[in-house]
Amino acid sequence: MVQSRVLFRTVVVAAALIIAYQIFVPPIVGLSDQGDFRRMIGKFGYTAEQPNLQTFFVARKYVQEIKDRVPEWEQFTSEYLFVIAALGLNKVVSKDGKLDILVIGLIHAIAFLAAFVRLLQVTRALRTRAFLWIAMLFILTDVAYIAYLNTFFTEPASLIFFMLLVAESIDIARSGGPTRAGFVRWSLWAVLFIFAKPMNALPGILLGVFAFRFLHSTGRLAWGGAVAILAAAATAIATAPQEMKNANTYNLVFLSVLPESRNPADDLRALGLDWRLQDYSRTGAWSPDTIYPTLEASGDIGHIVTQVRVLRFYLARPTRLWRHIQAYLPIAMVSRPKYGNFETAAGDPALSRAFALWSDFHAHVLSRAAKVILFLLLAPFIGVVATWRRHDLWMEFAALLGLFCMTAFLTAIFGDAWDDIKHLFLFNLSFDALFVASAAWAASLAVREKKKIAVAAAASNMET
Repeated sequence: MVQSRVLFRTVVVAAALIIAYQIFVPPIVGLSDQGDFRRMIGKFGYTAEQPNLQTFFVARKYVQEIKDRVPEWEQFTSEYLFVIAALGLNKVVSKDGKLDILVIGLIHAIAFLAAFVRLLQVTRALRTRAFLWIAMLFILTDVAYIAYLNTFFTEPASLIFFMLLVAESIDIARSGGPTRAGFVRWSLWAVLFIFAKPMNALPGILLGVFAFRFLHSTGRLAWGGAVAILAAAATAIATAPQEMKNANTYNLVFLSVLPESRNPADDLRALGLDWRLQDYSRTGAWSPDTIYPTLEASGDIGHIVTQVRVLRFYLARPTRLWRHIQAYLPIAMVSRPKYGNFETAAGDPALSRAFALWSDFHAHVLSRAAKVILFLLLAPFIGVVATWRRHDLWMEFAALLGLFCMTAFLTAIFGDAWDDIKHLFLFNLSFDALFVASAAWAASLAVREKKKIAVAAAASNMET
């Protein structure tokens, strides 16, 4: 017990130090803005003091500028909770009135550590806790996750609320079912997770359906939680900015459908577009030579062709659907977008190499097995179906996580074809959770088998 307490404190302190080293010690580590920051802080009247850094360098300071707002791209997000907290703190600590990126980094870091500690607490009673704690420290403090803390992206909210959701799920499984308070917390984290980012909505629907699993233990509360979660998912989908949906539709057609096609002209006709538009294949909505503004203004994109129509196109052509999936497998397990991690003062728009072992493992090892991994995600669900009478909550949560991970992958690759590695953030995060859970389960089986062998050996010695 004493050793467990020492390890617990050591892991917490180590996590805090690793995070602080990355995001507070110069050169600070963050992620450069590819245009999404103003969707978040523009609403609050801020913009980068150094404009036009694009995806090369991290902008450190932000100044008040209402004109930089883009209302047509804004959508409610639970990330606002952290931004509002940062703005409140900034009023107290800022000497020049400017907003320093380190302020939001601090707010994110505090919330991240709180979620991390919660994960450690709920795994305290597990046999494999030492393995789990060290694995969580190693993986969750990787720069692939921590770099997002010094940003105004919505990924930090996805990360933090996902961690809290996993922690609550572990507590429920360990207890054999939820208490009423525990189920309320689980539902709250699910709702906040869904509202973090529109792409979380479809995986979030799985959470809403799973909430009905607890009808026998929480009664009407399960109905309330399920309805709240499903309503959050529906709201996130319904309120997604039309401009964003149109841009995503263009990207899917011109960056996926046409480049992957053996007959682009026929595909354009099938989608209701002029076959001559094949000349714009491999252009994105924001490419210099794009025809997106013209197609959006004419209604060809947004009215004739929508994301739903593109999805129907793929569903009607299973071989094209599989070809599209295969096209994304090489980058599926790459967890770091190629955005600069440092300020302009660092001189080189490079990626940080500190605490990057796990993301490197993703990119160089797991990427080679992406196809196998994709199919293995269904293994826990198949296990639940095969042993449905056992009602094993651990296995059911594993099945949920596997389906959740698969849905996150499909949402990313069929929702847009621009900024793909960043959009695969949730897929990689949920895969890491399933990877650690699977490894802990295997370790637990090994420990159990070792004990059986030891008991059998002891019994044999006593007989002799």
